[in-house]
Amino acid sequence: MKKIFYLMFLVLLAFSCSKPKEMDPIFGNPDDRISDTLLYVKKTLVDAPYGWKAYTTTEISKGGYGFYMQFGENDRLKMVADLNENTSSVIKESTYRIRQIMYATLSFDTYNYITMLQDPDPSVFGGTAGKGHGSDNEYDYVKTHGDTLFFQGRKFIRPLILVKAKEDEAKKYTSKGYLDVINKNKAFFKKNPLTSIVVGNVEAELAFGFRTKRMSIITANADGSFSSSFVEFCNTIDGLEIVGGVLINNVQLKRFIWKDENSLVGLDKDGKEYPLKINASSVVPYLTALGASFSVITIPDVTTYNGWSTNFATRKAQAKAGINRWGFDGVNFFILRTIDFKFQSVNKRMTIVFNTTYEGSKTFTLTYNYTYAVENGKFKFTLSGTPTGNDGALYNDVRYLLQERINVDTFELGYFVNSETGEVMSQFKSVEHPDFYFTGQNN
Repeated sequence: MKKIFYLMFLVLLAFSCSKPKEMDPIFGNPDDRISDTLLYVKKTLVDAPYGWKAYTTTEISKGGYGFYMQFGENDRLKMVADLNENTSSVIKESTYRIRQIMYATLSFDTYNYITMLQDPDPSVFGGTAGKGHGSDNEYDYVKTHGDTLFFQGRKFIRPLILVKAKEDEAKKYTSKGYLDVINKNKAFFKKNPLTSIVVGNVEAELAFGFRTKRMSIITANADGSFSSSFVEFCNTIDGLEIVGGVLINNVQLKRFIWKDENSLVGLDKDGKEYPLKINASSVVPYLTALGASFSVITIPDVTTYNGWSTNFATRKAQAKAGINRWGFDGVNFFILRTIDFKFQSVNKRMTIVFNTTYEGSKTFTLTYNYTYAVENGKFKFTLSGTPTGNDGALYNDVRYLLQERINVDTFELGYFVNSETGEVMSQFKSVEHPDFYFTGQNN
């Protein structure tokens, strides 16, 4: 009997070894699964009768961007975007593909508004030289929830969210209505830059940066301290979308929509409304916001700017000319771009960084470290040590700003509203030299 069982076991073993391998029927063949997913994604995109509202963010600039897309069966795509006046009003046609890379992947394979975000030429859309804004043109399909498709960028892992559009929304997107809403959004916050929202017993101050496409939120805690965060937003056909949402007092705020012609309301994930408050002054004192809402003040790469004195503009130009004379073999000169004032409010330190480029897209920085003290709201900066290396070699070339002003003067820092854009920025004012003042963008 034992021999019989032993022989049966050998026969079964031989049969199992010679049998072709098959996938567990519970999970199915992976090739069949990916094929089904490819067909599903393509069909879902094409079958939406009124197209898709889409939102994404970028890795380098951290901004949020809105789109409207219509996908055709013939792999053609029509699109508008909130990048600028042209992209929001002129329909751009390009091609797309749904293909298998590792997952079902949506590829934008010809130049359009979404690939414009990765253009390496800063003159196209202001991205970082050689890198653009840090955006993908290939997105892996992740999941479907209700009328929403979720994708994820292959390189920068940024989300691409597509929501089915309604008939009236599609008509507005394709008839320059998008540009109208974008201009309305900008005009509102230019007129009303100081806003807040009350969620339960918590009031949060909001600041919308239409240049950066980011919103800052500062909330007061029970112990008297403040907490802050930044989130990306983009324009939609009926207001503003917070890409991914933001949590305020345990409530997830998703978007702001126009309640009527003159007022915006916030909506949480359940559709509950929270009116946007318009304030005459900031809810959060400047010294509290410095370090909580923002810690970097960036001087833009321009010759003049809203809130700059002639004295500052002249001295900045002199510093730029001084830096520019340096180079390799007398040929490849440095070009001063932006200047960053980076604050560490906890230990009262501040770093000034001169950002330069050379040979087109290569970068080079000059860094000067300071400590600072605040008395009666006035800032006094003290240089830490003696600059060495490259920082020391070019130290004399930035003397117009540092040795002759920042190092020796006392400064008042406060909020400044850009009258051209409505952006809430920071302004430095010298006490000893009243004709020396300048503004920077809060980051």
